[in-house]
Amino acid sequence: LSTLPADLSVERMGELDAAFGLSKAQNAEIIARWLQESVKRGYKPAYVRLEPFLTSVGRRKFLDPLYNALAATPEGKKLALEIYAKARPGYHPIAQTTVDKILADN
Repeated sequence: LSTLPADLSVERMGELDAAFGLSKAQNAEIIARWLQESVKRGYKPAYVRLEPFLTSVGRRKFLDPLYNALAATPEGKKLALEIYAKARPGYHPIAQTTVDKILADN
């Protein structure tokens, strides 16, 4: 997933998802990376996993790239703020500080 081309289309993302079930992945490393790539490219079918994932994990290695990807666009930032309002109480204070900064800076 880390080698996906930057210009990969939403249609191709859908093909990859259908072939490999990436939006249904149970491995945190895989779903975190897939969600990050989906947000960057606007692959909306994967978005159903964003809130459940972001409210169930607290590791900054997952949170930082995902919230940064979301915060890159006005629509994504709005979604990030909505999810973060629910997820923040479950995050470690260091993770809270990290995400607070991401969402305040963007």
